[in-house]
Amino acid sequence: MRQREEAHLAGLLSHVNRARTDVRADRNVARTTPVSRDEHRVRCAALATAMQAYADAATDAGVPLPYRYRDEMRLYRSLASGY
Repeated sequence: MRQREEAHLAGLLSHVNRARTDVRADRNVARTTPVSRDEHRVRCAALATAMQAYADAATDAGVPLPYRYRDEMRLYRSLASGY
């Protein structure tokens, strides 16, 4: 893999990790204050979108994705759509 592809993938993965942090923050806040289901759905959608962007770039670069990653991506797509 070229250095440019690696840098691009690293940036996309960083975006995924930030979106994961936002979703996890919802879980922590939910214990102390009510968090809107719509807000949570928006964060799940953002995470699913970020994960898909990384998955597409990884596939183009020939990097295999673990089944767990694909399962997590499906989960957040489902949560974003409201089941």
